[in-house]
Parts: sequence; structure tokens; C-alpha cells
Amino acid sequence: MAKTRIFTLATALVGAMFASSASALILPLSVGADAGVADVKYKGRSATGYFWAVTGNLKLTSMTSIYSGYGETTAEIPDIDGVDQDFTSISVPLALQVTVPIVLGDVYVRGGGNYYENTYGTEVEDGYGLIGAIGLSLAPAIGPGMAIELGYRDRGNAETSSISIGARLNF
Repeated sequence: MAKTRIFTLATALVGAMFASSASALILPLSVGADAGVADVKYKGRSATGYFWAVTGNLKLTSMTSIYSGYGETTAEIPDIDGVDQDFTSISVPLALQVTVPIVLGDVYVRGGGNYYENTYGTEVEDGYGLIGAIGLSLAPAIGPGMAIELGYRDRGNAETSSISIGARLNF
């Protein structure tokens, strides 16, 4: 019985300390989902496709964070004979994001690298490339928000430029 009281008291004290800590009220994490239109160039041919991603940010400082996630781009790109072939590219990015607060939210710039796997018809290639983005996030410090972003991804024989709209949840 005495051990139960001590355990209960210790749990209550730790909970009270955590709840009163200002830094504990905001976790350094946000998650999001984006979708948009992409201009896809593959071996000199191009087409308009679609892009979606599930992402996360881990805050390092008040203005910097590590960005990662999973994204996929699809398009129908004509081959040499003019026949549309399915193009799919998956991407796992890892980048540094610098965020500057403004009145209604944040403006951010992101740069880094990504692992990709491109599939075009029966051709498959994978490797590492560069990514970059600039965006506007309209979100409070805690809770849901939205963002609009212009992005670029180098994926070996493929390049994609996208404009996307996303939803964010800041913890």
C-alpha cells in the first residue's frame, strides 16, 4: 500500500513538472500531407503529372528543422514512338529547412537530398539526388494548418518541379 502511494505521488509530481514546463507545452514535431501538380522531365521528354507526400519536421531551433518523409510522383510520358508510358518516382527526402516567421504564419526554404526510385515503362533506376523548396505555411504554433509550396527534385534521369498544397499538424 505504501509503495502504491509513493508511485502515485511520484507520477503526480512528474506530471506537474512536465505540465508546468514551457518547453513541454510545444513538441518539436510537425507532420503533414501534400498533394499537387508536377512538371516531370525524363530523358528529354516531359509531361504534367501528380505529386503527393507524407512528411514530418523535427525542430532543431526556433528557425531550423530537419525535414523527411515519403513522396510519389506519377505521369504519362510519351516514349520515342509517341506512345504514353507510365512514369512513377518514389522519393525519401532528408533536408534542412529554414523558417522565417511572418504575421500570418511562416515562410520557409528547404534544401537537401533524396533517395529515389524511378520506373518508366520497364526501366527502373534508383539513386540519390537533390531537392529544394520554398513555401508559405499558415499555421499556429500548435494545431492544424495549411501550406503552399514550390518544389524541385533531381532524380537522376528525371527532374520534377511541383506546386502543392498541404495540411499540417503542429505538436
